[in-house]
Amino acid sequence: MLKRNLLKTIAVPLVLIALYLISQSFVFRIDLTEDKRYTISDATKTILENLEEEIFVKIYLEGENLPASYRMFRNAIAEHLQEFKRYAGKKLKFKFIDPLTIKSKAEKDTLFKNFQQNGINPTPVAVYKEGERNEKFIFPAAEIIGGQGSLFVSLLNSDMRAVAVNEDLEARLLNNAIENIEYTLIEGIYQIIQKKPKRIGFIYGHGELPPIFVSDAAQTLSQKYEIFPVDLPQSPSLDGLDAIIVAKPTQGFSDDDKFKLDQFIMKGGKALFFVDALDIREDSINTPRGAVSIPYTEFVESMTEFFFNYGVRFNMNFIEDVQNFGIIGLVVGEYGGKPKIETLPWRHYLAIRNFYTHPTTKNLEALWGRYVSSLDTVASAGKIKKIPLASSSPYSLVVAYPVIIKYDEARQNPDMEKYKRGKPYTLMYLLEGKFTSLYQKRILPSDPRYKNFIPESQPTKILVCADGDFLRNSVNAKTKQILPLGYDKFTGVQFANKQFLQNILSYMLDENGIILSRNKEIMLRPLDKKKLQNQRTFWQWFNVGLPVVFLIIFGIAWNAWRKGKYAVPFKEVV
Repeated sequence: MLKRNLLKTIAVPLVLIALYLISQSFVFRIDLTEDKRYTISDATKTILENLEEEIFVKIYLEGENLPASYRMFRNAIAEHLQEFKRYAGKKLKFKFIDPLTIKSKAEKDTLFKNFQQNGINPTPVAVYKEGERNEKFIFPAAEIIGGQGSLFVSLLNSDMRAVAVNEDLEARLLNNAIENIEYTLIEGIYQIIQKKPKRIGFIYGHGELPPIFVSDAAQTLSQKYEIFPVDLPQSPSLDGLDAIIVAKPTQGFSDDDKFKLDQFIMKGGKALFFVDALDIREDSINTPRGAVSIPYTEFVESMTEFFFNYGVRFNMNFIEDVQNFGIIGLVVGEYGGKPKIETLPWRHYLAIRNFYTHPTTKNLEALWGRYVSSLDTVASAGKIKKIPLASSSPYSLVVAYPVIIKYDEARQNPDMEKYKRGKPYTLMYLLEGKFTSLYQKRILPSDPRYKNFIPESQPTKILVCADGDFLRNSVNAKTKQILPLGYDKFTGVQFANKQFLQNILSYMLDENGIILSRNKEIMLRPLDKKKLQNQRTFWQWFNVGLPVVFLIIFGIAWNAWRKGKYAVPFKEVV
């Protein structure tokens, strides 16, 4: 009996120890949340499991006085990084840092300089301490350090400076940022470990935007890709490139140049075309005659068939949008020796907010379009999927060529009844599939190009956007400073053209499918602030008093149960 009791005594702790060791070896978690917020994509898992070098992530979002919304954001980042560690193991380390508490002035100055160079703006937040409201700045950014160097990434999708006073909008944008945490972090990690970056060429030779006007786009892409200027007429082929960007060509393409583009696509190359069919001289808008649209005749005549073959047609028109419009500023005189600039709503500038469901446009802020045309799809050879990405608002009309635009339009109220009969016009298509060469039935065996000719493409992708200025950045006329792509100097609004360019290239070039993690949706469940304020006292007492009531009930029940079990029956002594 003694031996059996001894075995029982020893067996219990041994079993517990064994269960503990097994649990350490076979860790599993079940995500029971409705929106699967703690589940990461298979592409992310694959990258983390195959890390060959140690990655260190510094998150510059820390501090005792972080507002509750940013504290929630910070905790969501920590949860994602902990989930990353499950697959990366010791290869991934991270640390949260408050940049304002860094003691070394030189180190702090260098860090803030890196923030500025990487487009990471300080975000103002309200901090309440002892009943007083103060404003401080935070820098929601991550620095990812690995074998290939270091990389700074912004953890916010939007410039939050403009919405600091709007709590509801701030909450929505923070929720969007939480949805994109996985993509933001794994995209940065992938950039660091990538040993052979993809190669992108900016095509020149047909009156495209000069390099200075696409310099911000090129500089942004150079953080992840190798960027090359390509003089197409002087290049024998486009071999060696993974993607090409054609930004606002204004002159015709020779047959030889079209053949190079065609065969690049047939070999599986990705192509992005940002084109205008019509030109408008904006400096003539404020004249009595107004600005008259002029077709890019050479370009249109040489390339219409090219795009038609791939399933898209450019229309000779301009879209007018009275719901999602931009702002124009023109010099209308002088005041005190300085030019007087008048800013008014401008229906020919589009603040593009209507997006179709796609990973590249998920949680994307408004895009900026100027004098945009509409696109139509047409029947095409090959198995091509035509995916619309963005459109104007339902309150839009198109004005067909010839178009005369006068600045006085902005001073007059639009005829809303006319625009109510309008509709959305698609201005951007992504084409996917196997394309048939434009030259399939044209090239003869006697042609020297016949030997290496490819009649049908590998699966590939083409982006077509009906705004040639989509990638144009402004340049300060006096200082020659390059302004950020998508920045509107009249309103101070930073549009999302740059982010879209990064998203679409990630989708087109990254075969691992990281971009699909942008599809994650996390439901925002805000509290009813009015009800919360009205019932504040009740819920405070409820939360404090209910546990006490349960404790008293439990105590009474426990004593009653003990009395019933252990009370000795009273026996009357005779």
